[in-house]
Amino acid sequence: MSGLQPKTIKKVLQAKLAQWLDTIDDKDLENCISRDVIVTGGSIASMLLGESPNDYDVYFSNIETTKRVAEYYINKLKEKNPTLEVCVKIEDRENIKCEIETRVVNYIRSVGVIDGDPNAEPDELGKEILSGISSLTNGIKIESDINAEELYHPVFISENAITLSHKLQLVTRFYGEPNKIHDNFDYIHACNWYRYKDNHLELNADALSALMSKRLIYRGSLYPLASLFRMRKFLERGFKISAGQILKISLQISEIDLMHVPTLREQLIGVDMAYFYMLIDAIEQAKQSDKELKLDSTYIGELIDRIFGLN
Repeated sequence: MSGLQPKTIKKVLQAKLAQWLDTIDDKDLENCISRDVIVTGGSIASMLLGESPNDYDVYFSNIETTKRVAEYYINKLKEKNPTLEVCVKIEDRENIKCEIETRVVNYIRSVGVIDGDPNAEPDELGKEILSGISSLTNGIKIESDINAEELYHPVFISENAITLSHKLQLVTRFYGEPNKIHDNFDYIHACNWYRYKDNHLELNADALSALMSKRLIYRGSLYPLASLFRMRKFLERGFKISAGQILKISLQISEIDLMHVPTLREQLIGVDMAYFYMLIDAIEQAKQSDKELKLDSTYIGELIDRIFGLN
């Protein structure tokens, strides 16, 4: 399949977002979303390559709209699940550069499981706008009795994002104008973006070059460990990476204390493997049982073999 032309990508994204906005029953919030919503990341890269996007990553240009969107969908979940203990908070947290970041955090205390097949195959590219269920990755599936055919209902929530049905992921962890959002991106090929309010598609020359040659160019990241796992995913899709780029990732990882459990949890942001949640839980339970426990690579390696298996 040949890649889509920019004007076609704009039509797809405009229609996708318009369809989603039609489901928002708070008109003031709908107007805020229309003004502030941005799409960037893998969906645009996939369409440029003529591939079907796995999902559409949606961001917002300011923290106020980001928080309101998160609260809107969490309230929707609470209406259907009165015992669900979820809330949204704004917190200041320190990143690995010792910088303070103000974040929107989705807190989850108790959860259930939603019906449906998380492994369903994505629809053909031409059917993206009208149908398709987002595949569920790591995080927590939410118990709900919402009709599976209902457009854009919440099916999955994590600390950092809310996934809606029909392949829409609302990222609450990052916000801002595209250049600020891209400060958190690891590989350059994903740095094209679309703004709904003026139907503007921005194609970055370096991103296009990397994309068309299917080369992974590492920009540096606050989450180099996650970048290492993402590299594996891209290699399976036919991308190439040089030894120098791998060394850049490795050098950043070497500067991080992965024996510090909160740091390890933070570094696994965006890694699509539920087993990592099991690993973090096992480490935290071990620490609670033995306050003097010293974590090292041997101990964690044994846990990894037990949880992941040896393959």
